[in-house]
Amino acid sequence: MLKNSLFIAKKDFIYSLKEKSLLVWMFIMPLVFFGFIGSTTGGMGGSSGPSNVAIWESVEGMTETDVMAKQIVFRLKQENYTVVIFNKNIDEEERKFHFKNYTRRLWLPENMEQDFKAEKQIKIVYNSKASGLGNDRDKFAIEKAIYQTLGDVLVFKKHNDTMEELSFSEVNKLPKNINVEISSAGESVNIPNGFNQAVPGILVMFIMMIALSSSSLSLFLERKTGVLKRLAATPITRKEIVLGKWLGKWYITILQLVYGMIVGWLIFKIHWGSHLVAIFSVLLIWAAFNAALAVLLGSFATSEGQVSLIATVSSLLFAALGGCWWPIEVTPMWMQKLANFLPTGWVMDILHNLMYFGSQLSDVIYQIVAMFILSLVALSFAFKQFKFS
Repeated sequence: MLKNSLFIAKKDFIYSLKEKSLLVWMFIMPLVFFGFIGSTTGGMGGSSGPSNVAIWESVEGMTETDVMAKQIVFRLKQENYTVVIFNKNIDEEERKFHFKNYTRRLWLPENMEQDFKAEKQIKIVYNSKASGLGNDRDKFAIEKAIYQTLGDVLVFKKHNDTMEELSFSEVNKLPKNINVEISSAGESVNIPNGFNQAVPGILVMFIMMIALSSSSLSLFLERKTGVLKRLAATPITRKEIVLGKWLGKWYITILQLVYGMIVGWLIFKIHWGSHLVAIFSVLLIWAAFNAALAVLLGSFATSEGQVSLIATVSSLLFAALGGCWWPIEVTPMWMQKLANFLPTGWVMDILHNLMYFGSQLSDVIYQIVAMFILSLVALSFAFKQFKFS
């Protein structure tokens, strides 16, 4: 049985490699995606550099003349923000970026100093287009800057009998009476970004994409042209044929993952970690699972367009929601929870834990077992539902 299956797998593998479009998607497009995604997502795991916050002043120049507004700007700069001031006249100028283009936007009302002295409520509005951990950090830092300004008022009142000449120049020069010493309480967990995120993530996506597109399509065309019917007329059993077809698809995905890992190491300097055997085994299971899906899709598809649509949509959707395009750790909580139910999420979680978070094999063994069981289930369905015509 195995001899015939291996023969079919070998012929299927060699025949697939003769397709020029497959070679382009296997060996050229991964490089393009590695480079593009890795370059554009270099800061998604967090950055120590300053972030921009755009402030809209209701009256031109109030951030220089209004003491309260000026102190808020000062405190924002203390929080490592680059403050960009806007008002009606500035925003009407012809420039590359306007107030609406900034991710973090803060509106300061007019007469802040006068309203504060008159004990009137002051409404400061903040809006952000960010999400996830980055947005939480921004909200905390901006609220901190505003509350620090209120604290500065209390310090000023302690050293002055009147509030008529409110000034923070002396307050800002006062030494800090409380210093907080920060030290690590354990091993630091750095969320992977740039090429560290892009190469493993895009590789996981391409394994799925190659299997569901090219491998499924080749099987569908064999059904359509009657190749599988002629193969069924030979002395080879049905199980041998299905196993051979699955192995042939698996060989293609294995070639993809080996190429991706080598290129990631040589060109993009990816360190696959101290659990290389475990990582390679996980990707082998992932490749086997997608090879089984390829056999299923190739058996049920009714047209070439249907194969292309299902392969493209499912690959991109599962990749995006499972954390292949960006670190799932920086996404909104609903996406992180959803990734726990997706096979792409399982694979990326295993890779992140073994490569970057210092986990041991025992920490991810349940995800690996789940992936293995899922692959067996998919392969079982592929054997049962395989169609010759």
